[in-house]
Amino acid sequence: MIMSAGVAHAQDETETISSSFDLMAANGVEYRIFTAAPSGEAPAGGRPVVYLTDGNATFPPAVKVMAEAGMKAVLVGIGYPTESREEIVRLRYFDLTPETPADLIPLREDASPPRTGGQDAFLAFIENELRPEIERRFAVDRTHQTLFGHSLGGLFALHVLFTRPDAFQTYGAADPSIWWNGRSILSELGAFLQARKPEDPPVRLLIENAGKKAERRLDSAAAARRAELRSGPNGKDVYEALAAAPGVRAAGRTFPDETHGTMIPPAVADTLRFALMGVEPGGEQPTERRDRRGD
Repeated sequence: MIMSAGVAHAQDETETISSSFDLMAANGVEYRIFTAAPSGEAPAGGRPVVYLTDGNATFPPAVKVMAEAGMKAVLVGIGYPTESREEIVRLRYFDLTPETPADLIPLREDASPPRTGGQDAFLAFIENELRPEIERRFAVDRTHQTLFGHSLGGLFALHVLFTRPDAFQTYGAADPSIWWNGRSILSELGAFLQARKPEDPPVRLLIENAGKKAERRLDSAAAARRAELRSGPNGKDVYEALAAAPGVRAAGRTFPDETHGTMIPPAVADTLRFALMGVEPGGEQPTERRDRRGD
């Protein structure tokens, strides 16, 4: 159910039309949907679409990059109708994660564990409620669609790739939280690799990682617990595992001077260039390995 509609406005210098509207989903969560598209008539086949989780944070840099580069796509930021960081964090914990025991969540002392386990309901919302609304508002190319996420959003993007690879054609995962829920995403990775066949529809994946750790004010016990939970394989390891998978065109990059938080704008920019322009990022890892199909 659409609760309210935003007022579209034209950015003359970029010829990009941005707007927003609120949507109450079947999963009981109300979302603020941010959209941007070039002015003018879309081509006969429609425009590519890029869906961005954590839209309150990821949509603004995406609009800036698209306008500056002259990209012709529809951007869809999936956010929440609030300015409260605490409320956004609470909601995204539910939307982007599998069901997770409290002892696998790094919490400050006396903090209550967040609600988790809404990732499949969130994907159902995107596919069954949001997509039809976007297609009602814009002429889109259903064969050229991208999903981007950062942190838990990156984990969600990988979950969708591993369990519903045909849902999107391109995936962007920025500093994905591989460690979450005892690294349960690695089981999904294993099943995906085992099931993958050369004749499967091809997918493209960009995984990027931060090279610096941000300083956090935690007591020694909390810091040790956090380090323990977050140890083990990370996005680089997943990239290496996927780079040779049949039908997967994987690209990777590490930002040596960016932290988990500061990497959001450059990761968004790289994902848009990768998805919409075919531009491969540079970095410490090989930029791309061709899949076994040779295309």
